[in-house]
Amino acid sequence: MLSSIMNPWAFLGLLLLIPIIILYLLKPKPKRIRFPTIMFITRVERDRRFRFFPKRFVRDPLLIVQILIILLFVIAIADPYMKTRVKKGIAENVVFIIDSSASMRATDIYPNRFERAKQIVNGILDKMQEGTKVSILLAENVPIIVLKNSNKENAKSVLNQIECGDTPTNIGDAILFAKDMLSDVSGSKEIYLISDFSNTEGMDVGVACSIAEKDGIDVNLLEINNNGENMGIVGIQGKRFLSERDRFYLTFTVRNYYETDKDVEIEIWLNDNLISKINDKIPRNSERLFYIEDKISYDLGIIRVMLNVNDNLEVDNRAFLVIPKIKKYNILLITNDSADDFLKYAIMASPDFNLSVAISPVIPEFHKFDTIIHGRIDKNRILDGMYHDLKSYVESGGNLIILPYQDLIDIQNREPELGELMPTTLKWLMNSEKYIEINAEHEIMRDVIMADIIVKKYYKNTQKNNSIVIAEVGNEPLILYHKYGSGRVVYMGLNPNSEWSNFYYSSSMPVFWFKLIRWINRKDMALMNNFKTGEYIPLDVNTTIVTPSKKVMKGKNLILDEIGLYEVNLNSISDMIAVNLIDESESDIRKSIQIDITSTMGDEEDVEVNIELYPYVLGIVILFIITELILYRRRGYFVS
Repeated sequence: MLSSIMNPWAFLGLLLLIPIIILYLLKPKPKRIRFPTIMFITRVERDRRFRFFPKRFVRDPLLIVQILIILLFVIAIADPYMKTRVKKGIAENVVFIIDSSASMRATDIYPNRFERAKQIVNGILDKMQEGTKVSILLAENVPIIVLKNSNKENAKSVLNQIECGDTPTNIGDAILFAKDMLSDVSGSKEIYLISDFSNTEGMDVGVACSIAEKDGIDVNLLEINNNGENMGIVGIQGKRFLSERDRFYLTFTVRNYYETDKDVEIEIWLNDNLISKINDKIPRNSERLFYIEDKISYDLGIIRVMLNVNDNLEVDNRAFLVIPKIKKYNILLITNDSADDFLKYAIMASPDFNLSVAISPVIPEFHKFDTIIHGRIDKNRILDGMYHDLKSYVESGGNLIILPYQDLIDIQNREPELGELMPTTLKWLMNSEKYIEINAEHEIMRDVIMADIIVKKYYKNTQKNNSIVIAEVGNEPLILYHKYGSGRVVYMGLNPNSEWSNFYYSSSMPVFWFKLIRWINRKDMALMNNFKTGEYIPLDVNTTIVTPSKKVMKGKNLILDEIGLYEVNLNSISDMIAVNLIDESESDIRKSIQIDITSTMGDEEDVEVNIELYPYVLGIVILFIITELILYRRRGYFVS
């Protein structure tokens, strides 16, 4: 069907038909008639020329041919085209983006969404020509390259090996990453994105597609989603009580994504013992928070929360929590008589610490302790060599916490080893009441309330050695630390003494010191025990990890993309970590991203194309010109 023309002004050329028709009507037509008198013929022709010109117009084939030639030539110049739908071909360079997030494990499409996505990619690969360059990306919370600029045979091999992860997804960033992969190649370029479009982090998918298309890349969006139903664990927390280390609490949240109320049975296991079973009904499209307390030994505890429910996504029906074993830390506080009493009480409140107090100048050997706290020390009661020993202790892996006092600046200036150990250089003492400003998110500040803490005295100081500032007061570093040798040194500028601050009466003080001492003793090679999928283990050395599926991985900064319990082995240290999905949007497996979809199940796409008609019209014009020449020849115009 003729849809439109590109150059409508070309039809003005039809005005050429007017003079041609007039000339044909006025021009006598030669005719051979056998009559004896030429004058008679002339008179007859003159009379018939005007009397019968309509019949001449209809019966003269040469005139009709020339009119058709001009008409068709004008149409060709007008550049007509026809819209039609055809099966779209495959480009010379193709990047497949396969959504491998947790929601792609949903079984609302058999056998699951991810396996169906692999089948679709296989089908597209079968239709590819030899020589097509193929790349494959997995869209997790970060894009993962599994194949780059290879052929379709290798792509099929890789496709059979890839597995779905348990992470959230970031489709927009994956599209931009694929665009960058195609930026340096020549030839036609195409991206196939196969996803359930249930949710995404990062850049908007539509914006990412527009950016790629501006670079001349075709983006095809293939949807795999049957709006499955799900119920899942979307939050979990738990730890030992600070005051009762042989007891723990556990909170977890279960969300019902069904359109109807749903009964659920929940089992809670501690190690291999079932400690609680809960039966409840959760209203449609809502969530419920559960809380329990129970006893736990001082050893490592592994908690499992299991939902017994038949839904379309199994991966969020399980959640794990590791409660670390109790490790006793030996703490040495160097102080004077009756000084630092509030600090003593805060540390002694925790059964995790064995506190020893040394009154200067009688100091025990440092290597017996995990952490040394430099409290209020009389500058006139310091033994020679103490700071040399303290420096050696930190260099070999010990930890030092320094509190500010009146004599500290004099000791810093007199003892170069202490000045070298400190993460800051003290200048002078400030007497001014100020509130604390938290400068950086740090684990030692979690659950610690500093909003009502007033600092009465603090040192004006300058940080050094790339130290990290956690809190400030009056634009001066207050709490900061740096790594020295194999140990850490913290300048704890918030002195709990009543002359320096009101921190001593805050309920957050024992919590803060508990977190500070546990953190400073964990060191770089120690681990946090609970993670979300998509996070990574931040280690500076090679680590061996056994995943929940019993795969063995080695390396640094390993991404945790599988739900369950990991065994981590670092040198002689072995530990367990728990990894959970815990993502409310990822557990919602219904389609939520509103975007135009190319195809729902990977069928060949019918695309609308414009077919230009001028080559065909010009071909007809040439045929008519040949016909015109034949007519002229038959009339004797080319006879010599």
